[in-house]
Amino acid sequence: MTGTVLFLDFDGVLHPDPCRDRRRLFEHAPRLAVALAPFEDLTVVLSTSWRNEVKLADLAQHLPRTLRARLAGATGCFHAIACEPALVPYRRQAECQHWIDTERPGAPWLALDDRASGFKPYCERLILTRSDTGLDESALNRLCFALMQAARPASATGPR
Repeated sequence: MTGTVLFLDFDGVLHPDPCRDRRRLFEHAPRLAVALAPFEDLTVVLSTSWRNEVKLADLAQHLPRTLRARLAGATGCFHAIACEPALVPYRRQAECQHWIDTERPGAPWLALDDRASGFKPYCERLILTRSDTGLDESALNRLCFALMQAARPASATGPR
């Protein structure tokens, strides 16, 4: 797989955080799968804290088949990776960047997450969701726009 990498959080993205009703767990996963369908070369990497407690194969079972087919793994845990000093306060971004640097150097990437504190302020790669709602229409629209921008050739987007 080539193309854009999407780092995916679960809590506050695929369902509200906290999710007090187990029936709501992963309620936004089907909507995300439909939205990602046009982006054929997109890869999904799990950046959720669930990866610390649950095996990747078991985590994948919570996702629709089309998202599972895009799954390329999970980020490493912050304490087990090396990162540039400037990213030390921004653990989730450091984990994502480490995965890119080791698995797909130079690949464009985005993160779908509800915790801005895990990323540098104004991080353009972060598509922020509201913890209490998860992936709502606004976040979904911002994600699709960012994916369209990432998929455009560099010459079409102008200088960055």
